[in-house]
Amino acid sequence: MPGINDISIINSNTCESRPFASGTEKTLCGPALCGAKNLTVYRRTVSKGQQFDLQAGNDYHLVFILRTPAKGLVHFDNKSHAAEEGAGVLLKPSESARFDASGSDLDLLHMVVPQPPAAVEAGLPGGPGYFFNRTSLRALSDASGGRIRRFCAESGVKRRDGSRLTPTNAIQAGEMHYNEGGSSPYHVHNGTAANPRGPDHCYVTVKGRGLVEVGSESREIEPGTLVYFPPGVPHRLRAHGGALDYFEIQAWGSFKTTILSEEALGLKWFYERDKPGEELVEWNQS
Repeated sequence: MPGINDISIINSNTCESRPFASGTEKTLCGPALCGAKNLTVYRRTVSKGQQFDLQAGNDYHLVFILRTPAKGLVHFDNKSHAAEEGAGVLLKPSESARFDASGSDLDLLHMVVPQPPAAVEAGLPGGPGYFFNRTSLRALSDASGGRIRRFCAESGVKRRDGSRLTPTNAIQAGEMHYNEGGSSPYHVHNGTAANPRGPDHCYVTVKGRGLVEVGSESREIEPGTLVYFPPGVPHRLRAHGGALDYFEIQAWGSFKTTILSEEALGLKWFYERDKPGEELVEWNQS
């Protein structure tokens, strides 16, 4: 039976920090560290007064700003945007972006995912990339009212104008908020015909504390902790002692989720209402 030792728990507050051209970085997940095949996760700090120039090369890159600096800018596609908490960019292969830390250090979560095979993309064009922030992204609430999520990369989510948020299945990612007492169902992510191995899946806690459960075992996790779930390992996450904010990543975004617990609400999610009293619209995860 799977247990807590079947997952990897990496505390970014205590793991090794290394210098890079623009500041310091920590590797939180990758093939050598947690066994992930299609996902590498870095926590980067761009030092005050420095610039981080990111060239995507042959991979997809997702960069998420963890904390709003005193001053800072994100440059992408010949436009400049405020560097604020919850903002970032998704880069397809060959694209680039620059992150300026002007008035203070700039803290980034940086994810790298290789190009998936054509079967995973299922006809999606793969690009272009885009800048995002919390204003431009739609929130979703679960049927229990205990959880809110905001995807920054997910091919099945629609923008308010009906267009697809993300033109690739390389990565599914976004912010999650659990109200006090909120939890996920006990569930497992398995592979598909297009992605038989299944997804590389992890949580990065940002604010609050969580309780991660595998089988009959559990472990408390603090802010700054990455939890990696190998494909096929069932799990549940609960808010612990208050509200919980974390960032969730799946790579590649072709997988099948099975609910193993008995919550009647399961994984039912609805788009936020644009106007009070509007009829709720369900997000179809399939």
